[in-house]
Amino acid sequence: MLISYGVSLLSLLYFVVCGDANDARFAKYSFNRWELLEYRSQVKELFYFAHDNYLTKGYPFDEVRPLSCVPKGRNFDDIGDTITNDVLGNFSATLIDSLTTIAIFNDKQKFQDMIELVRDSFPRKFDLDSTIQVFETTIRIVGGLISSHLYASDPSKSVYLGSEYDGFLLDLARDMADRLLPAYLTTTGLPLPRINLRYGLRSLTADLVAENNVAAMAGPMFEFTILSYLTGDEKYAAVTRYAMNKTWSLRSELDLLPMSFNPKTGQCYSHFTGIGASIDSFYEYALKGAILFDDASLYEIWRDSYTALVSNCKADWFYVNAQSSTGQLSAPWIDSLGAFFPGLQVLAGDVEDAVFKNMMSLKLWNTFGGLPERWQFRSAATLQPAAESPQASKDFAAEHQRLNVPLEWYPLRPEFIESTYFLYRATKDPFYLNIGVEVLESFRTRFKFACGFGGIQDVITGEVQDRMETFVLSETLKYLYLLFDEDNELHHTRDNMIFSTEAHPMWLKRDVIKKYSQKKRFDDQLYLRHIELRHAEDARIAARRAKGFFGRKRLAGLAKSFFTEELRAADINASQEAQPNQPPTCPRATTETYPWSYSATLSYFDRLFEIDYIYNDTLIRPAPMAARGSIEIRKGFYDRWADSRRSFCRLPPTTDSFELILDVPGRSSPVRLANGSIKCKSLSGRWKFRGEKLQPGKTDVYGNRITTSPFQVADCRNVFRPNDRSDPRTPILLYRLTAVNGVALPRGATVVFDRQHVLRNPEHSRTLYDLFGCNPQNQLMLDSTPVVNLYLS
Repeated sequence: MLISYGVSLLSLLYFVVCGDANDARFAKYSFNRWELLEYRSQVKELFYFAHDNYLTKGYPFDEVRPLSCVPKGRNFDDIGDTITNDVLGNFSATLIDSLTTIAIFNDKQKFQDMIELVRDSFPRKFDLDSTIQVFETTIRIVGGLISSHLYASDPSKSVYLGSEYDGFLLDLARDMADRLLPAYLTTTGLPLPRINLRYGLRSLTADLVAENNVAAMAGPMFEFTILSYLTGDEKYAAVTRYAMNKTWSLRSELDLLPMSFNPKTGQCYSHFTGIGASIDSFYEYALKGAILFDDASLYEIWRDSYTALVSNCKADWFYVNAQSSTGQLSAPWIDSLGAFFPGLQVLAGDVEDAVFKNMMSLKLWNTFGGLPERWQFRSAATLQPAAESPQASKDFAAEHQRLNVPLEWYPLRPEFIESTYFLYRATKDPFYLNIGVEVLESFRTRFKFACGFGGIQDVITGEVQDRMETFVLSETLKYLYLLFDEDNELHHTRDNMIFSTEAHPMWLKRDVIKKYSQKKRFDDQLYLRHIELRHAEDARIAARRAKGFFGRKRLAGLAKSFFTEELRAADINASQEAQPNQPPTCPRATTETYPWSYSATLSYFDRLFEIDYIYNDTLIRPAPMAARGSIEIRKGFYDRWADSRRSFCRLPPTTDSFELILDVPGRSSPVRLANGSIKCKSLSGRWKFRGEKLQPGKTDVYGNRITTSPFQVADCRNVFRPNDRSDPRTPILLYRLTAVNGVALPRGATVVFDRQHVLRNPEHSRTLYDLFGCNPQNQLMLDSTPVVNLYLS
């Protein structure tokens, strides 16, 4: 694929030769240097529009309301208003959280002015009577201050302030961290969710501290560990890293973490798991901490947790919410926070799957004009219209739509554009620039109001939201700016730079790492004693739980869960029946395309419109979006970047899907061959197979029509069509595996277990023949029907 810096040069050549009637520098969707610079400039202008309004109409409060142009601060009258008070601590949150975006602009003077404003704003530091959430305050305030300090004190950065900066931002970060750290002084070492910045844990009611989620218990480890490196004080890293490890120890035998716990007792509150709200930052900081701190044990946590997610929660287009102890589907919805995960997958090197997962976010944006906080992938409508009148049908349709979006707001969250940015950096596919253009246009038109940017309060009605949370300036517009800024110093630095979960760039210089390793100290006896007590307690109860899933002897067994009509939409390969003679859904370019480069996703991804087909009963465009087209086929973009000679769509599958879960004691080490096939000696371990029923007339998951001819093969001669004496060698049904432990099998791939090894193990052989059976062609069988690519050989 010829997509990289060369695109700019080739686009320049085109416009030198062909010209453009409106602008000699570029035409829209050329994505040459000048077009990207123009978009970058527009994002910067939008940021300063909102930032200036905050300074004049919101500061010193935490936010400014974009429609009513008045400040928004914490609710001092109701301490129980946690939705407001968790993130608004009366500490000028927008001012602090947006500092690093100005730094990324390389606007040194503005950066210095805002740092001085922060200095003037906190003469007594954070001595505030505010009960806030520990995690949100960590990522927005502590993280914002640390990252800004790194920018101000690093001579290699454009906004380096030299002798004009005395390091007070780091002092402020430390002051805030010291006020948050007492939340960790529990008998479990897990932090309480909230604390008062002035009075600590005094006067906090039980309901404010009874439950904490996994992201909040584990996440602060990242910022607090950086703080330890920069101050030399080990207590911040030690206390929060213990909490991270403790949180991971609460996982189920499947290596899946429940969503939330009582931090005082360790009792589980919410047993389901996923990648979205309440757990997202756990995965993010396991991987990012492993990279930034060069920490092998954190990487093991990431590797094992990601493997568990892939095995138990992965569908083609998203990760489902599953029961943590069984891996079974527990909730037929996904939430918008999960849109961050493709960006994390890019960081982990799993770009291929990231493309699939980001595509789901694109389709949600196409449908609703943003990502609703929660969307159901399985239709929730169970009502029928009361009458046949047009109004009754209209009301029924509206109710159907409403049920599919149980949480209907979109507060301009950054996760979709964040993942889009990372995918563009990894692939340089203009497909992702096109998404950025759409998001930018929405900020210029739909989301822009008198004093800032307001989200969508209700994606069904189009009602706007009179709020601009700090992440809009800290994250959403930052990632959008970086998407168009090829020259940004972050893209060319040699620093081991990592974005925090609040999009604050973090890095540690070699001299800082060396100094910390040699001179770190632990002077605070309170926290030193706390850590010693926690480790001593852990040693006494270490035998309570074997580490990992296979540490205990498990009962051999096979769970077969054929999808019912109710559950089929949970799996992308369980499609609705295709309409007779239905034409391909991929559009074709109608004008000449430019031969030197194409968008790989637009041109060669043959499942580009599969989501639209599979989920057409829940991806229903509301009235405000009815006239808007899909981003990926905007005419100017499609005509320029689609390879009309090769772009085509795979036929949607119509076969029925099923799952097989096999649990056998022990571990095994499957080997994946170059063609995608899997070989394994032993049946040991937990195997989650996804398969399909092959029947003539159906379309399989690879987009191929199934005729009778594939069934007339020697491998299937032991399966007979009932009551059909004319052709006894033609079966009516076969099975085929399509994925193993969450990883898709290419067409033609096989799964092979070692016959001799299995037969030497009496338990394995008994399991095999009791639950499967095997035909003379060495194919394993279900209900006397061969699984055509599952062998014992």
